[in-house]
Amino acid sequence: MTAPNVVVLLADQWRGQDQGWFGGTTQVRTPNLDRLAAGGAAIAGGRASSPVCGPSRASLLTGRLPHQHGVVANDLPLSPRLDTLGTALSGAGYRTGWIGKWHLAGLPRDKWVPPAARPGIEHWAGVDCSHEHVDGHYYVGAESPTRIDFTGYEPEVQTDLALEFLGEQNAPFFLTVSYNPPHDPYDSVPVRLRTGYPIDRMTVPPNTPDSDGQREVQRLYWSAITAVDTQIGRIVAALDRLGLRRNTIIVVTSDHGDMLGAHGLRAKQSPYAEAVRVPMVINGPGVPASRPTGVLGLVDLAPTLLGLLGLPPIGVYGRDLSDRLRRGGSLRPELLIGNWVSFDNGYDQGIGEWRGFVTDELTYARTVDGRPWVLFDDRTDPWQLDNLVADPASAGRVAEADARLAALLAESGDAFPPGDRLLTELGLVDDWNARESALRGDRARLLPAAR
Repeated sequence: MTAPNVVVLLADQWRGQDQGWFGGTTQVRTPNLDRLAAGGAAIAGGRASSPVCGPSRASLLTGRLPHQHGVVANDLPLSPRLDTLGTALSGAGYRTGWIGKWHLAGLPRDKWVPPAARPGIEHWAGVDCSHEHVDGHYYVGAESPTRIDFTGYEPEVQTDLALEFLGEQNAPFFLTVSYNPPHDPYDSVPVRLRTGYPIDRMTVPPNTPDSDGQREVQRLYWSAITAVDTQIGRIVAALDRLGLRRNTIIVVTSDHGDMLGAHGLRAKQSPYAEAVRVPMVINGPGVPASRPTGVLGLVDLAPTLLGLLGLPPIGVYGRDLSDRLRRGGSLRPELLIGNWVSFDNGYDQGIGEWRGFVTDELTYARTVDGRPWVLFDDRTDPWQLDNLVADPASAGRVAEADARLAALLAESGDAFPPGDRLLTELGLVDDWNARESALRGDRARLLPAAR
């Protein structure tokens, strides 16, 4: 048997509570994901260290936290000098491919990503960042771009491209299919795919204000998740048909979640479970069926996949948890999380820089001025309705959590500076000012030019 293949199915803004196998109160249907979960590692502790697109995607690829890889906000480019999952697998003889959204090549968003900006990725069919989910376009080309316009729903088109790639393989390969849904705009899911969720049967979580508008958004969001799940099923069926399934590790995950109105917030960049928790299902050779306890962060995914393949790990923070997956053991006990730079939706909602950590049992975060912000007992309070920071009787637990956070920050080399200072220290002032000017207009927060 040749070395195992790797297929990563990466959705955008798919929150971990909305998976069929996960249980709870969600009404979402994900039958194809559920089958993968039943036969592999179904990890309830999947988490994004930085719950926002670019920083999280860079962590997934490099095994590094944002202050270690430099993508501390969206639309800042990933350094081509860093080792990535792509460079590691390409160097090990894998044919590498990426289909869909990248969002690590800087500005402008709507563009072809050249080889230097996608280290280790040979086959390319996508766009750096676009939210045109219907009748959009993508770029192909190894050394120069060709734009291809498509008609239809983007996940279906991207799956067609993935099936073409799979049909051409006769040696070990690594393929990521990076779907944009269920990311907003929520109403971009075609009407024909919305029929499974009648609005009169919608239920709203207890931490989310109820309204007709909220129920409609939730219906569309779940419809998009089920639509992506259908494409997951097509890819698994193709692997079966091509005789590749038994020797392919399949990962289903997302770069972050979606507040979707929970706690009165939208989008991401907050420490709440809706933003931080992500799907994490790993199915394939060397991964027995299990539901392991503990946490597996996106930052752990690259070293863990390399470990499953018998290759050296990459990254300076992510852990190789492959041995624990092989024996169904407990995973990482805790994971550092944070918002390294406040920007866009987070900034507009008053979410500043923060750091925290998650375990199986709790979520803790403090703000950049050193103030404890949230402490939730996630076992007894799964909807995070009771912030123990405000409870005098929990002062000891808050102090203990804060001391643990201080130790985790020291271990990771994170001095936790304000975002403006971090951008300056990393030499990213010009890149930051360019993204602010291009995306924020008269709301741009420009920093003084570096001397």
